[in-house]
Amino acid sequence: MKKNYFLLAIFSLVMVSMSAQYVDDMESYSPGEPIFINWWTDWGCGGGPGCAMMSSDAQAHTGNLSGFIPGDGTTDAVLDLQNKIFGEWALSFWMLVPNDKEGYFNLQGTVPIGSGEWAVGNIFFNQDLLTPGEGSIDDSALGLVPFTFPQGEWFNVKMNWDVNSGISAATWEFVVDGNVVLPAGTAYTNSAGTSPTSVGGFDFYSISTNHEAYYDDFIYVEGFLGSEDFSSKGFRSAMSNGTLTLRAQENINSVAVYNMLGQQVYNANVNAMQSTVDMSNLSNGTYIVKVNINGTEGSVKVIR
Repeated sequence: MKKNYFLLAIFSLVMVSMSAQYVDDMESYSPGEPIFINWWTDWGCGGGPGCAMMSSDAQAHTGNLSGFIPGDGTTDAVLDLQNKIFGEWALSFWMLVPNDKEGYFNLQGTVPIGSGEWAVGNIFFNQDLLTPGEGSIDDSALGLVPFTFPQGEWFNVKMNWDVNSGISAATWEFVVDGNVVLPAGTAYTNSAGTSPTSVGGFDFYSISTNHEAYYDDFIYVEGFLGSEDFSSKGFRSAMSNGTLTLRAQENINSVAVYNMLGQQVYNANVNAMQSTVDMSNLSNGTYIVKVNINGTEGSVKVIR
């Protein structure tokens, strides 16, 4: 169930005021090999197969590759969120749990992980294969909170953390498939009110032999990610021969392009319903294009 968008190029957008920490479309890794570089680490189990997240060409949300957590009961991959204790931070990624499989991850309070610090408990998808299309977060500030997800299809997972008043007063938002599971302003604690040390990291653990989950298109930014779909503004984008064309039914105010390191490589004011960006002088690869349409900002991923 791959979706190949090399020539484009219509992506749903999210509101964002961002300084990219990193983006990862999983395309830079080798199929069948462990992912253990940059922001990818593990829970002290060695970084190889059976421990680190694996690169897979069996499924992909965009491109040809995704990250894979198999049902081996040992894989314990970690995404480092850099131990944030102040500011505003957001993470978005895409996830696929095949039919008749379960998925799982948890949020950790510090990386590297020692004995473990579960920030808000466990997050299950079709736990023990008993609830297809249903999941739960089991120890949030609001206690056990159920949610639904499209089993067997790619869906988006999004989190916003507000740590402006320090980690002990931090709040967050948790959204699955566009549905708010925990609303913005929910205390970033467990049900006992215990705060984690920081916004530390994500633990992608193979919880059973029935586990199988794929992950793709990670975006981790300073700022908040929103849920507005720019399709309501008639937004479209297309890449052809190194030129990116952006169109909307309202005025595009500005366009900025960022590379995978979060560096701005292009910026322009527009004030028109169509804009073109000459990307022919940029290296081949993935870019995040930040667009402002009548004061509403969003980002779209394009592949040069």
